[in-house]
Amino acid sequence: MDLKDLEKKITEAVDAHKERLLEICTRLMNIESVTGNELRVQQEVADIFREMGLETDYWIPDDKEIRNYELYSDTGESFQNRPVVVGKLKGRSPQKGKSLIINGHVDVVTAEPLDMWETDPFQAVIRDGKLIGRGASDMKTGLAVGIFCTELLKKLFGGVNNDITIVSVPGEENGGNGTVASLMRGYTKADGAIFPEPTSNQIQPAHRGAAFWRVHIEGRSSHGGTKYKGVSAVEKGIKVVEALQQLEDRRNRDICSKNIFYKDYPLSAPVTVGIFQGGQFTSGVPEHCMIEGCIELVPGEEVKDVAKSLEDAVMSTCEADPWLLEHPPRVEWFGLFYNPAQTEIDHPLVKLMQTCYETVVQQKPAVNGFEAGTDMRLLSNNFGVPGVMFGAGDIAMAHAPNEYVEIDELVKNAKVMALMMAEWCGVSKRQ
Repeated sequence: MDLKDLEKKITEAVDAHKERLLEICTRLMNIESVTGNELRVQQEVADIFREMGLETDYWIPDDKEIRNYELYSDTGESFQNRPVVVGKLKGRSPQKGKSLIINGHVDVVTAEPLDMWETDPFQAVIRDGKLIGRGASDMKTGLAVGIFCTELLKKLFGGVNNDITIVSVPGEENGGNGTVASLMRGYTKADGAIFPEPTSNQIQPAHRGAAFWRVHIEGRSSHGGTKYKGVSAVEKGIKVVEALQQLEDRRNRDICSKNIFYKDYPLSAPVTVGIFQGGQFTSGVPEHCMIEGCIELVPGEEVKDVAKSLEDAVMSTCEADPWLLEHPPRVEWFGLFYNPAQTEIDHPLVKLMQTCYETVVQQKPAVNGFEAGTDMRLLSNNFGVPGVMFGAGDIAMAHAPNEYVEIDELVKNAKVMALMMAEWCGVSKRQ
């Protein structure tokens, strides 16, 4: 069976079983699973795996063991009642295909503020060609597509030649420790991996790194009426923000915009100020200011080096400011602190995904970098497993009120994914 014949067989099957795809999506979306509360949805995933006849591995990571593992992100979280679930479709003739991991996370961010939603965020709704609800974009539907395509290939061809392993994890939204738990369990080997994050059906073989920073600035308090006797930490903090804006401009101009995966974005690697706090009274000169944010980096950069550039930018504010020279800001790093990852653009995994997309959609796909971090780095950077992000959702909808995915885009994604999985893992030549 050549690629075109295989594509015809698969796309017809996806269209015929579209309701099954939506069923799996809604089964996951209808269970609230904000990060830290993933038990019920993971039980549902395990039930689906067992219904499909997959080898199913279900376990709750040990808090002490995972915190001692070198890849653990120090979030302080507990995994009590937060299982990891893996389903495997064993290959029948491994020498005739390549193995694949599909890694998806079931945790979602809070739906607050609820008054911004037009529907119940945890009851999936189909309206105007859209599937609406928390996780529709990021990324329960992506995981559902991986499950659906695996089931489809099993029904159409009786199985695949090499293994398809679906890894369903908690805890991605705050650092990726669910995937870390799967690595500790031994799910570290595959010829390729797909992370069905919301890429708007763009093929994205790279993602950014990120680091969370916090800056503390000291001032001297005074009544507002005698402001000249005080030193405003907030005004000094504004200088720090201006320095960080200059850092962002410089990095994007000199480094980030030249990266092959990020060169076409208006902003290749943001430096985001997320929180700016200072002062206690309307008529008081604030004695302390705290600023929190995130700095992102592109493949080819190291997070430790980028962190140093931010520290240098903050300290540069002292050069022309006598107060800051004597009372320098203090930079603190917390939470996320990880490197970017990439798969070479000419890697067979990436090339096959492009070929399958062109075969199904009849046009060339966009190939670029994901505008955030993902768990791909854990498999790619540490175990050499090449990966790619590919999902129907739009990252702009991730974490937003009234999150949705276009159903036509979801079906398109499933057709491309199923064809790619069939070609990568290998299927029987029988009709």
